[in-house]
Amino acid sequence: MASGARRRPKSQRYTSKSFRPYTLALGQLALAWNGLHETLAQLYCRLMGGGLMGKGPANQHLAVWHALKMDRAQREILLAAAKSNTWGAVPVTLIEDIEWICGRADVIEDARNDSLHSPLWADERNPASAIVKPVTFLGHVRAGKLFDKDLLTEFRWCRDAAMALDDYAIGIADSLFDPMKPWPDRPVWLNRGRPKKPNPRHVRTTKRLPPHRPSRA
Repeated sequence: MASGARRRPKSQRYTSKSFRPYTLALGQLALAWNGLHETLAQLYCRLMGGGLMGKGPANQHLAVWHALKMDRAQREILLAAAKSNTWGAVPVTLIEDIEWICGRADVIEDARNDSLHSPLWADERNPASAIVKPVTFLGHVRAGKLFDKDLLTEFRWCRDAAMALDDYAIGIADSLFDPMKPWPDRPVWLNRGRPKKPNPRHVRTTKRLPPHRPSRA
């Protein structure tokens, strides 16, 4: 190499020790988000009148769901199914609860996209003190939104919020499949990693709704 020539910089080693907590948190976030939408697929199938997974009309409903390549579009047809539901008796709060799930998922989705689509960087010349940061100097918009945030806190908030929605959606789906199971209470929403006092308009903790009775038609 000629004297004074610049050495080509190496790409980041995302398998290095510096990145391990971040890759773990991002992987958990991705899996939690995917798991949430598989639960919403079951919920959509039931609201469309489908029975057990893999039987009868369920296959057609799931095929429609998975034909949509964007998560938000899937949530939109879930809400449409709830609003037009006529297959049987359901709790009066069904539409409101599905709207709440979809609205919260929209909030998580934007933070999730920032987390998963932002380039990260660490100066690993000194691995013991390397700090992982978003790459912002090229003008990456999503990375810029993470610039003043603690990355692990943000990634874990997205993961935990998605899992809380998933648990709630599972409870609704279980109640729809088995009318004897009680309708679930909404989870307490997390405020970017810090517990937030529940809004009495949004969280029902004093009593559960009685189980709904399916139509005999």
